Amino acid sequence: MPCNLNFNQCNSFSNFPRPIFNCYQNLIALLNQSGTTIINPVIEGASILTEINTTQSVIAGQNVLPSPIFSQGSAITLSGDTFTLINGRYLISYNLSGIISPNGTSSFGIFLNDFLLPSSSSAMSGTVGTSTTLSGSAFVEITSPSGSITIKNTNNQSQTINNGSITIQKII
Repeated sequence: MPCNLNFNQCNSFSNFPRPIFNCYQNLIALLNQSGTTIINPVIEGASILTEINTTQSVIAGQNVLPSPIFSQGSAITLSGDTFTLINGRYLISYNLSGIISPNGTSSFGIFLNDFLLPSSSSAMSGTVGTSTTLSGSAFVEITSPSGSITIKNTNNQSQTINNGSITIQKII
């Protein structure tokens, strides 16, 4: 039976976010004259949203150069083409629009400390010069004091990006 501390939603419908206590536990605390009340913890959010709003040519093996448009918290910083994240868990996603390179493919991936996160790689084949959109995402856990995140061209040729975005959000 979900409810909240205002005792005005002790009913059978679902609440979001679901409290970590319920009406029965509050009733027991009241009857026992206990002053202990569990309240959902306040989690300081950290996120950054960047955009690619100018056409850029990304050389093979080089990083995409984003521009920050929104940043919250101090857990994520952007310096040039590299994001620095303090320890914690993060959701990283990118969406890039460009044209297919001269070898007929387009591919990018998320790199943690210069190592490709395999599940983050995105590739597409097609007619040279046609438009393409690639996207990828990954959950990352940084266990050392900090880690470096980049979005790299994983193709063996230069690729042109017309626009896009990169979002990083700290989960815990």
